Amino acid sequence: MYGENSGHLRHALGVLAREHRIQQRLGGKGTHTLPETTTVEEREELGKQIRRYRQCVLTWSLQAADAANPRIHLEGTTGRSRGPAEHLRYRLTEALSASSAELAHGDELVTKQPFATVESWRQAARAAALGEHDLAGGAGPGGLSEQQRMTVLKDAADIVRGLVALDRRYEGVPGWERLLNQGRLGRAAEACAAIAGCDEADYTVDQLGWQPIPRPVDGPAMPGLAGVIQAQYNLLLHLIELPDARSLRVVMDSQRVVAHEAATRIGDVEPELAARWITRRQTYSKLVQKTRDLGGILGKPDAANQGAIAAGRAEKLGRESLTDTTQLRQLDRIFSHIDERVCAAVEHGIKERLYFLRVPFPRVDDRSPGMVKGLRHRYVPITSPVQTDVLSIVRHELRPAPIKPATPRGAARSRLDFEAALRHRPGDPHPPMAI
Repeated sequence: MYGENSGHLRHALGVLAREHRIQQRLGGKGTHTLPETTTVEEREELGKQIRRYRQCVLTWSLQAADAANPRIHLEGTTGRSRGPAEHLRYRLTEALSASSAELAHGDELVTKQPFATVESWRQAARAAALGEHDLAGGAGPGGLSEQQRMTVLKDAADIVRGLVALDRRYEGVPGWERLLNQGRLGRAAEACAAIAGCDEADYTVDQLGWQPIPRPVDGPAMPGLAGVIQAQYNLLLHLIELPDARSLRVVMDSQRVVAHEAATRIGDVEPELAARWITRRQTYSKLVQKTRDLGGILGKPDAANQGAIAAGRAEKLGRESLTDTTQLRQLDRIFSHIDERVCAAVEHGIKERLYFLRVPFPRVDDRSPGMVKGLRHRYVPITSPVQTDVLSIVRHELRPAPIKPATPRGAARSRLDFEAALRHRPGDPHPPMAI
């Protein structure tokens, strides 16, 4: 998640921002109680390693600036024609290109370092490397609102401010290489942070980013309601792909059964939840009736099997009431996700003419087998004059209300702590930092 990795990055840099006398922290000569433990050559090697870690953080900052403003084109621009975001990206690109340090390799990112200062740099670089996946998997260009983009831009600018401050502090390390145009990079980050911080931040961006691919819960059926939730979850995964018309009808009927069986067992425990599930059962009953003439062979049939399993397990539940509120809330959340995907499947199938309606044709079907011949049928698009109420029911009765993402706990505190770390001076207290 973007929030987790960027939080770890701010935490590690915040720890570094509160450190002073860097030479002593790398084993250099200190007071009579802190003798020199490393040679100049060893401290130079440590400095090179820190610069490789810094290169990872700079790369993340550049990618975050790109994600916040994906329409940046720097070719042919000048300092006067670039805005704050474009200017920050220009200075970051300039600093990365001029640096002789490479990105930290895999072993350096996963191996714990003996010096606490170098270990903090390693944690920052590791968080930056993991954060690159977030910027390419949900928290990147095209997937953010305006406020979320400004939040990401503010985060990137603050990280760069911290790197510039640390760069000045590490100049005494043997062989240290300063950032190119350090002062200009710092001023670009300050201006960008000021502009991006004018509007109210949207910390829901912390919930976006890379997530592992969900896997079905295989194995034997779990007992009781847990088994129903297991089958419902597997059904939800299969609904990622468009079901064919027959499978869609089986899924709708299975949800009618599951909602009915669950609602009859929680009336006294969760009356509000039971009323909502009864309404859901009625909606699916109407959909099953309205889709009895639905046809279409394109799509996947796997969802029907999981729907049938879920309905069968729900019908086999005991007569006793369901009292585990955690499981009930979990089932309700899965209900909402299944409803959303059923709505999406119906709308997509109708729009792309993958689902059709079977309508009688006023002629005898003399090609049908048997002695008694019935009426001919033909399939027409659902958007034709011969329409059904399926689309209306899906849009106005089944589709769940949009869920407003909640701001993650500690999102604002993590950023405020990092701001305080940037203003830290020797002698100031070291308050605990939130991650």
